[in-house]
Amino acid sequence: MTSKAKRTPNPDTKAAAPARPASRRTGLSPVKLLFGTHHGRFLVLVAIAAAVLGTVARAEVLSLFGWAAIPLFLWAALVLYLLLGRIPVLRSRWREVIALLVLAIAITGALGILNGPDDTALGGRAGEIVAVEPASWGTRVNVSGFQYAQAWSRVAAILVLAAVVMAPSIAIATVLTAARGTWRGTRRGYACAQSAWIRFDEWQAERSERKRLESEARAEARSSAEEAEAAASAETEAKLMASRQKQAARPAPPLASSPREPFVNTGVAGEDETAGLTDDEIRAQALATEMTSRESAQSAIATGQGETGEDSAPSGIMTSEILRFNWQLPPVEMLAAAPGGAVGQAEIEATSQLIVDSLAEYGIDVTVDQVRSGPTVTMYGLRPGWTGSVDDPGKRVRVDTILNREKDLALALASPALRFEAPVPGESVVGIEVPNAHPAHVTLRSVMETEEFKRFNADAQLPVPLGLGTGGEPIFADLSRMPHTLVAGATGSGKSVCMNTIITGLLMARNPFEVRMVMIDPKRVELTPYAGIPHLYTPPVVEADRAVVILKSLVQEMMDRFRTLEQAGAKNIISYNQKASAKMPYLVILVDELADLMLTGAHEVERLLVRLAQLGRATGVHLVVATQRPSVDVVTGLIKANFPSRISFAVMSQIDSRTILDSTGAEKLLGKGDMLFLPVDRPKPQRVQGAFLSDNEVESVVDAWRNAGGPIMPQLDVKFDDEGGDNYTDDHVSGGDSLFDKAVSLAHTQRTLSTSLLQRRLRIGYPRAARLMDELEDQGVVGPGEPGKPRQVI
Repeated sequence: MTSKAKRTPNPDTKAAAPARPASRRTGLSPVKLLFGTHHGRFLVLVAIAAAVLGTVARAEVLSLFGWAAIPLFLWAALVLYLLLGRIPVLRSRWREVIALLVLAIAITGALGILNGPDDTALGGRAGEIVAVEPASWGTRVNVSGFQYAQAWSRVAAILVLAAVVMAPSIAIATVLTAARGTWRGTRRGYACAQSAWIRFDEWQAERSERKRLESEARAEARSSAEEAEAAASAETEAKLMASRQKQAARPAPPLASSPREPFVNTGVAGEDETAGLTDDEIRAQALATEMTSRESAQSAIATGQGETGEDSAPSGIMTSEILRFNWQLPPVEMLAAAPGGAVGQAEIEATSQLIVDSLAEYGIDVTVDQVRSGPTVTMYGLRPGWTGSVDDPGKRVRVDTILNREKDLALALASPALRFEAPVPGESVVGIEVPNAHPAHVTLRSVMETEEFKRFNADAQLPVPLGLGTGGEPIFADLSRMPHTLVAGATGSGKSVCMNTIITGLLMARNPFEVRMVMIDPKRVELTPYAGIPHLYTPPVVEADRAVVILKSLVQEMMDRFRTLEQAGAKNIISYNQKASAKMPYLVILVDELADLMLTGAHEVERLLVRLAQLGRATGVHLVVATQRPSVDVVTGLIKANFPSRISFAVMSQIDSRTILDSTGAEKLLGKGDMLFLPVDRPKPQRVQGAFLSDNEVESVVDAWRNAGGPIMPQLDVKFDDEGGDNYTDDHVSGGDSLFDKAVSLAHTQRTLSTSLLQRRLRIGYPRAARLMDELEDQGVVGPGEPGKPRQVI
């Protein structure tokens, strides 16, 4: 029993026995374990390769592969592992191995597109070869979007190749399915396009027929009106002749002393000539007299005849007969007065000390030398101190050091935006414009009642009050010296109020003899309240097509003024008005929204505006153009070059500010009339709080001019079709467009003519070619068309 008990193993003892080495468990020594098995050989080779690449060829590997060495090294390790002991697996899984290699190459190409911290490819030279070569980028700093798209398309193609290698049958089936779907979609798209083409041709034919019917109806209505007018004139003349014959045949009246016979008019001058006539005869005689006087007045205005004995004059020149009327300017008292309000001295001192302390925390020594308090912002003039101590002052504080603390000052002052002016023009200080906690209200009356504006109004030709500056001084300008102004700003920033201020300022300072206005308002609500005032050279224009017609007529008016100056021997409008008795008024053209006009016809509108701006100053033509989208496609280079004076309200970004002012700063404005004014004679923009003008004030000024009476003022002679934009476009293009002449020449060389042929030969788009085809049909060059067939040349 004792011996059996000793031979029985103890479980606790067995569990506590130490583990044997791996070599004893497997029966292999450590050397055989490393070099005798495929696991060991794999680990040894991987370690040797990693040591060699990490020590000897580390720089070369990083330059050649970069971060792409990781996926490539892992793939090489996998292949080495399979070669050392898993060759059957390699034979059966060769597709997956090749697909992983292609995937590693795709990762290398993707890393070759991305830039590292030193502007080199993350995938090294190998990544650039896969993604970029042979179309080398040259420098990786300025790479276009097309080059990036080309490189990523290569990476995508390599990934598709990996999928094809992994599962060729699935890839082929996918390609076939995509090809069938593309073919079906193409057929459906072609069918839809063909049906749309047919419907468009039918619509074009219906539109042409509708235009023809409308033109015939207008011609019939015009002829009917002329016939009715001729018949009414003949009837009136007949009634007048009958009344004269009846008066001649009437017997002599008895003496006035006879008590029984009533008094009858003898027709002697100075007595009542209507006595004894019937009611119809009296009305006919009054109508004839009114028509005769109206025709005489219109002919006198059109020919320019007056007491001066001049034979002719342009339609815009004021004759001496019209100049006799004494216009009364509206009083300034009808405008609203500005309520009082200013920044307190305690607030100014507290803000000055806070600016000095905030900069001193960063070691910047400054002193506040001057303070200019305005209605909206207060300008604090900072004089830079010294960097050293009292004994050794050292160097003066750099201006850039102060400007770099803009955000810190904004945080300390709890201000939404600060604007620096370094240096202030004419001063050796750095200006910081801080918004007031309680802005003051600025009105047009508060500017016009100042002594400075009264003196300026006596000397300027076209005085325009704008508002108050940062120091509370009145800001005004002379449109004749600017000579053209560009106004820009975001929606709600005060752009339209500024336009109303300019117009109302001219209405308060100049009469219709001195200035005439042309207003173009595509928005239909901003400038239309001024309709009916005598200053208007034509009613406010609200249609974009009509605006092009008016601009062309203004160009013709400008050229007529040049011919008048040439005949008078005058260089400009000022010298002409000093010599001639028939005065030539200034002409101010106001455009409220330039972007809408540019959308209608950018090339034509730009050409007309630039021509007016280039040549209009000598003849007294001045432009004020406003837009809420100061982008380069609206405010083009030619427009900026010919509009030297700028007014910018709050904009959305620095790009918009640079577009309108060629400098930053407008993006930091506060809105509600806060603007930067850059006249032609200032190197830097000036900050101005624009005057506010309410609708009631505008209405009162307009009513004052409407009720002023006065003679009939000359109107703009519109040189083109005055009925609408469609008529203008068709008639004018067919009458003088070179494309129409080329289309006629092309039709003479063909038996049939189609829209596609016009597109190819004239190199134009389909809409333009379709319009040319309609014009050719209207002129009788081609016959009516059928859907899908060319037209017969007549």
